[in-house]
Amino acid sequence: MEALEQSSGVSGSTLRGPLPPEDVLAAIVNSSDDAIIGKTTDGIITTWNPAAERMYGYAAEEIIGQSITVLCPPGRVAEIQEILGKISGGEHVPYHETTRQRKDGSIFPVSVMISPVHDDRLGVIGASSIARDISERYRIQAELRLRTDDLESAYRDLETFSYSVSHDLRAPLRTLGGLSSALLEDCGDSLSDVGVGYAKRIVAAAEQMMQLIDDLLNLARVSRSKIRLQEIDLGAEVARIAEELQHQEPDRHVRFTIEQPVWVTADLTLIRAVLQNLLDNAWKFTSGREDAAIEFGMTLDETGCSRFYLRDNGAGFDTADADKLFKPFVRLHSAAQFPGTGIGLASVRQIVERHGGRTWAVGAPGAGATFYFTLPAK
Repeated sequence: MEALEQSSGVSGSTLRGPLPPEDVLAAIVNSSDDAIIGKTTDGIITTWNPAAERMYGYAAEEIIGQSITVLCPPGRVAEIQEILGKISGGEHVPYHETTRQRKDGSIFPVSVMISPVHDDRLGVIGASSIARDISERYRIQAELRLRTDDLESAYRDLETFSYSVSHDLRAPLRTLGGLSSALLEDCGDSLSDVGVGYAKRIVAAAEQMMQLIDDLLNLARVSRSKIRLQEIDLGAEVARIAEELQHQEPDRHVRFTIEQPVWVTADLTLIRAVLQNLLDNAWKFTSGREDAAIEFGMTLDETGCSRFYLRDNGAGFDTADADKLFKPFVRLHSAAQFPGTGIGLASVRQIVERHGGRTWAVGAPGAGATFYFTLPAK
């Protein structure tokens, strides 16, 4: 550290030279924002800097000569005596947090570090402590805890409300769908074509509403579930889901191209939901193609970071509308063309963002779509 310099008052000239080390040290102590206090091994205060005066409320002349226990709240005196015992033995007391008491009796939190003061001839002759008022940090932490508790309480209330509403909605929907199906089965012959059409539309609407309730609950679970990271081969997961889709519709012929292995660190349940939603969409939107093709793989962007993609040659969409795809309930195709609730891609974005990644898509009407997502490096 460059020594402080001093100047003379001689007219027309300035003499510069380093201050004595003890003056430099005194200047550092006096200008510090931390309370720096010197004391004997018995705990008698010997030095007291301006920051200590501001922090504790005592002037130097009224505190020097008193025991350091004056600054201890009730119940903390034994702590000071233990520290003084360690200091007498030459030990350093590392940074720790405790409480201290001001002149006006108020108690506040501090961070303290205490070191023994050595003399070459006499050994340990005292102690030096550096203390910082951390009241503001504690206030912020308490406020954050309160907000976190409020947020968790709100989440619990929302979950309770969601499950309650879903239960209350399901019962009449089941009744509505069941009675409409019974009407078609038992009285279909006596209904006009228009009446049969109405009954079928009621059944379809009830089923769609049930699916929407399930999707909303799944979306809520995604936002609350705890992430458990593990090594996952995305390619192997895509292959399993593709096999399931093919098994469900064996008459469809879709050409899958799947890169394996593609290793990532992620939550298996959540990332499988991402792949399931993306593959379900690709399967659905290629249903009108005889040469349907779905491809999964990984590429590197211009910075060398991995990005994963799922590409299909299905119905596609206008890239200008890409951001709409990831919003709940937003659909770029009618339900008559392609059924769905518009929740799946919202879940995809939420899961990927919870992992610290991002999602985007590109496409063209009638020329397929490609969905991209990233996951942070291991």
